[in-house]
Amino acid sequence: MKKGIYPFLFWTMLIFYLFLLIDLLFLSRGSYRSVNLIPFETIRSYIHVDDGIRTKWVDVNVWGNILMFVPAGIYLMIFKRKVIKTFLIICGLSLGAEIIQYLFAIGASDIDDLILNSLGGFIGILIYLVLEKIFKNGHRVRKLITVASALVGIPVLCISILVTIANW
Repeated sequence: MKKGIYPFLFWTMLIFYLFLLIDLLFLSRGSYRSVNLIPFETIRSYIHVDDGIRTKWVDVNVWGNILMFVPAGIYLMIFKRKVIKTFLIICGLSLGAEIIQYLFAIGASDIDDLILNSLGGFIGILIYLVLEKIFKNGHRVRKLITVASALVGIPVLCISILVTIANW
């Protein structure tokens, strides 16, 4: 990327995303420990939920785990550009997060989270590849990703700051 606002914005949004990811994975959890090593067990139990409140939790948990790693797939493709390596890094990051959560008793370690996080990262990889195919220019793709990151990231950053101030 050339000098100017785009590199600054890109790195600012990437750093904010990393801080947000760390917060969501490690800092906003209670101190309990549970483990699920049966694939799709948690997701299956969510599917059988029929009350309104718990259904909302299902949406937040399943979609949150997927969406949380979509940017990771996109950002890593900017740096790695190899699909298999990028996907393996995402799987490794998700596995590492689950292990850390277990070791430090900061949430549930769940194979379903690993599956959903990896799916989200894979979706991010696909988004990057589609953008690269459409624009046929890595510089344009990085610019678009930077602008899209800012359009999503700046409001999220503002809301995060307001929530932090309100809960202080």
